[in-house]
Amino acid sequence: MLNHQIFNHRNIYYFGLILLAVSLPVSVFMMSVAQFILVINWILEGNFNHKLQVLANRKSILLFISIYFVHIICLIYTSYPEGFTGNCYNALKDLRIKFPVLILPIIIGTSAGLDLRKLKLLLLLFIASVTASTLLSMSVLFGLIHRNINDIRDISLYISHIRFALLINMAIFSLGYFLFSKKYALYPFEKALFPVIIIWLTIFLFILQSLTGISVLIISILIVIGYWASRLKKPAVRSALIVMMVAIILMLSFYIKTSVSKYYNIEQVNREVIETRTKSGNPYYHNFDSKSVENGHYVDLYICEKELRDEWNRISSFGYDAHDMKGQDLKYTLIRYLTSKGLRKDAEGIHQLTKDDIRLIEKGFANNIYINRFSLYPRIYEIIWELDLYFKGGDPSGHSLAQRIEYIKTGIRILKENFWFGVGTGDVQNSFDKQYEIMKTPLEKEYQRRAHNQFLTFFISFGFTGFLWIMFAMLYPVCIERRTKDYLFVIFLIIAFISMLSEDTWETQPGVTFFVFFYVLFLMGREKDIHIVSAKKT
Repeated sequence: MLNHQIFNHRNIYYFGLILLAVSLPVSVFMMSVAQFILVINWILEGNFNHKLQVLANRKSILLFISIYFVHIICLIYTSYPEGFTGNCYNALKDLRIKFPVLILPIIIGTSAGLDLRKLKLLLLLFIASVTASTLLSMSVLFGLIHRNINDIRDISLYISHIRFALLINMAIFSLGYFLFSKKYALYPFEKALFPVIIIWLTIFLFILQSLTGISVLIISILIVIGYWASRLKKPAVRSALIVMMVAIILMLSFYIKTSVSKYYNIEQVNREVIETRTKSGNPYYHNFDSKSVENGHYVDLYICEKELRDEWNRISSFGYDAHDMKGQDLKYTLIRYLTSKGLRKDAEGIHQLTKDDIRLIEKGFANNIYINRFSLYPRIYEIIWELDLYFKGGDPSGHSLAQRIEYIKTGIRILKENFWFGVGTGDVQNSFDKQYEIMKTPLEKEYQRRAHNQFLTFFISFGFTGFLWIMFAMLYPVCIERRTKDYLFVIFLIIAFISMLSEDTWETQPGVTFFVFFYVLFLMGREKDIHIVSAKKT
């Protein structure tokens, strides 16, 4: 009798949801296992007449899963230049990755909704998994877990740092919901613990240096503040929130302006009196036409390669003419790094490098500011440097933001040629490859990727008609289910949509599973939020 009470279909369904939520930050494999459990349990549960009736009557389910059928329909005009090993394979892979779009709305939408108590437990376990993952990442950063780190974002162990940052944002705003919602009466220890976790996750987001994640956090905070300011009736509180919102915007603007001004505060050089020889008497190379700078110093001045090669090869096992750990030409990393410290690129400059400097150069860091792992400024500096280099005609390869500009430019050209119906499911990468050749892109082959903008990817794949339908199928169910003022759903949608501006969120299994799971859970997977959940019942 006890086993029957525990191992019933309702509890297995709830277990499957919890396993899926907990797996999001830690295991792609367990995401698949969780969905397999949900599918098998749904089938074995039976009661198909009732489920079909719910499916027929709940238009939001049918609308959302129609997105999957758009992908299937657009197989019709997918090209197959290489038979089943080319674009067809890509199309079938795309359908496999997006399978959650088909199964999760049907399973969750036709199952009994979670009450507030079960929803809270599920979200808290998700938050615990995210928090544990951040602690493991810090263990990597401090060397307690061995892993080669060429970039601070490499500390994200199980999924990409961008997906991880989205999950962190989801955890932060879910905890905020529990703290301020009148639907939950919290234990005293929860009231004390939740703010601590929020502060830690926010700090970690800045340590991770995911600009997408940080942007999502700031924009979401501003939207939440603006929303509450518009609803509050007390003028004093409303005014305080408006002042807070304006202060955040002004501080951000000032920080960005200061960072840009600092970058372009460049040393003055008089070519008439500039030294032409090193202390050892070897000639310097000066390129006065080059405008490349590091920390306000010109990169292509005061270079003596003979001394650099001899002295560097004496102190490092990474050859001067070889590559650093990032696969870059080490000599250029070395020259930029010496410049960033205001040193000349000669034997004297090499002698002033510390052991930490040498280690950073070998790892591929081209500026001494990267020695500060807990500062956001190096990431801001890197972006300014990338854009400065790109707009001066430099190679965007290996530079994330500059590459994204190339991706968008390429994607828009493809879109102009396939505006109404797109290129078809599975043809996106092939279309980009062809367009890169036509444009003679400066991107190296390994960096010639897709749009990195999910909205543009939808548009390129399915054209204006398909894109319009997908947006309708995403947004109209919100009206049908009357969730336009639901905090959890709206904050999730803000997080997801902002991420889709800079990432192909739906083109990876973790990304599409994150989107579909929370979308369907918050939109269709809950009972009506009527009763207050007391701490004693939680």
